[in-house]
Amino acid sequence: MKVGARLTEVGTLETWCESKISDNRWRLQFELRKAAAESAAPRKAAAVISEDALTAACDLVREVFSPSGRAPVEPEELPARLESVLGLGRGSWPLETIRRLADVFLDCADGRKKNPAYCVRWLNLCGFCLRPGLGSPGDDYRIEQARRVWSAGLPFSNQVQCEIEWWIFWGRVSGGFNRNQQADLYQRISGLLFPRGGKKARLNSSLARELWRTAASLELLPNHTKTELGDQLARQVKAGTFRDTELWCLSRLGARELLYGPVNQIVPPATAARWVETLLAVQPSEKTATLGDALAAMARATGDPTRDLAPALVEAVRRKFESLPQAARLLAALDGEDGRSEQDLGRIFGEELPSGLVLRHET
Repeated sequence: MKVGARLTEVGTLETWCESKISDNRWRLQFELRKAAAESAAPRKAAAVISEDALTAACDLVREVFSPSGRAPVEPEELPARLESVLGLGRGSWPLETIRRLADVFLDCADGRKKNPAYCVRWLNLCGFCLRPGLGSPGDDYRIEQARRVWSAGLPFSNQVQCEIEWWIFWGRVSGGFNRNQQADLYQRISGLLFPRGGKKARLNSSLARELWRTAASLELLPNHTKTELGDQLARQVKAGTFRDTELWCLSRLGARELLYGPVNQIVPPATAARWVETLLAVQPSEKTATLGDALAAMARATGDPTRDLAPALVEAVRRKFESLPQAARLLAALDGEDGRSEQDLGRIFGEELPSGLVLRHET
């Protein structure tokens, strides 16, 4: 073996070991700009992808999203081709791999303008590789690059699927936004969720779902804004005009422990208690798969009296769990004894997170 190294443009020291008997290369990265706190949550072992396979995958992305020239595959075929080149399904791609791919997608951002199919695929795959917008060396720089895409706006905005993928993208990466940037993002969403003049919003149902998910993911919004959102969702629950998505959104808005936000961005216990009481009246059904997780997130014990709900209400939640699947897991989460594993964090985020993230909390 021999060792090589270089300083990357995003402030990391890239090192690798090269085999002396083959073309194989294995990479490691160290962040030099600031120390990252160690995550207390247990991590699963990450898959290993060779440098040659990763280089081939990056080249494929560049070829597909090149502004000129014929792409080697159609954009719809790109996910399967990347899985074939890397030898792993998307859910198993390690953190280093997806961030390297994210860098290439961001470099090729103009390729999304070729036609709606390219726009949809770029937003979907780039957002997947950049999620949740923080937790890896160089993510601050990547978010700066993504903000240029935000400023440029959505191409093919008259195409519903493009608009849906647009908001999925920003919901996925908004954890890397600061307070002002999240406020700007929400300002664009609020006009669609709460039309002026008391008019009822007429939105495609899938688009409305992603708008709500994105809004609920913005942990740095002021508490009065979160309360407005949560109260609207609670009204839908009471009226019976809700889907499982609304329960997940309530769990993000009323959580006693946030994914990355600071303690002062947690809504007051009295607010969360109102929403918990609403959910306690919901009967389990096919559309309430996240009911238990939503209750556990909002009634979770933290040991902090400024965040914890009244013991009587927590006990009511405990009794509710007796009628729900996975009661033991839910009770552990309610008591703050689940350890916040990667699987737990994935449930909070709304999809599986890449292994190896170090999530920081804003101050």
